[in-house]
Amino acid sequence: MRKVIGYVFLLVGAFALAAAAVAGFWGKGAAKTVPLNVDTTTILEGTASGALAKSESPVPVKYVRTTEAAPKESTDSVVVFIEAGCIVVQEDNPPACPDPETDDRVVTATERVYAMDRKTSEVVKDQAKYVGEDRAVDGMVGLAGKFPFDTQRHNYEYWDGTLGTSVIATYIDDVEVEGVTTYQYEVNASSDDAVLSAGEDEEIGTDDDVRGTYEANQTIYVEPTTGSYIDQSATQTMVAGETTLIDAEMSYTDKTVATNAEDAKANIDKLNLIGTWIPVGGLVAGLVLLLAGLWLVLSGRKPNGGSHAAADDRTLVDA
Repeated sequence: MRKVIGYVFLLVGAFALAAAAVAGFWGKGAAKTVPLNVDTTTILEGTASGALAKSESPVPVKYVRTTEAAPKESTDSVVVFIEAGCIVVQEDNPPACPDPETDDRVVTATERVYAMDRKTSEVVKDQAKYVGEDRAVDGMVGLAGKFPFDTQRHNYEYWDGTLGTSVIATYIDDVEVEGVTTYQYEVNASSDDAVLSAGEDEEIGTDDDVRGTYEANQTIYVEPTTGSYIDQSATQTMVAGETTLIDAEMSYTDKTVATNAEDAKANIDKLNLIGTWIPVGGLVAGLVLLLAGLWLVLSGRKPNGGSHAAADDRTLVDA
């Protein structure tokens, strides 16, 4: 019976070591992949003024952005995101994103669709292959929705949709936000001749585009293990000729920051479980079981000679 238990321990120990090896060499890397079930809502609050806000003085506004993955259009290596955002003047308790055609409180309403590498978090080169020719943004490069897993303390290319090119997200410092260590990045974009909006034909890239001065500044606090945003603040100014279209300043709400921090902590725990605790625990348990099994098997064997040796001894004594 002891030998049987020993062989069972050896088998289970070998399985535990194999599981530890798989988790150590493959599991954590596989876990650091953007999922296909993303469906989030981010809220920023602040003030805005200008023609789009229909006020010369700053009025309170809320920016609501939804980000949803499109699994059917995504692949094992690429995820397609659909983002919709709107800035709404907070007057008479408006809905999150009312119809811009019928509600004057809407300052801006935007939507974009893009394809991102699930490992590096960078947008892929061939956008049309995943999102279609009619929705693809030509020349899209860099980061768009999140920073990469294991974000480093260096600068990154960051896509600016208004300029239609990437700018630099500059690493500034390590900052603790809601108990989470983050990397602070500054993103500054500006142009004296930017396309601010479509003209009367409602198509970007034609002769009647509204052009003017554009300036945008963002401060982003990124949790480095997951690459997720914990906090963000932004300013944006657009001026066409003598007209200020928008002058806005917004930041994540306290609730959004707290939720982001809690989500980041939970995701870090999951990654540590897969990449650290399972490999270490499996290694320790596997070695203990192998040693115990080996001892049980060896200690269950009879001495050399077995029952024949014992019988020979009795014969000699009787003689």
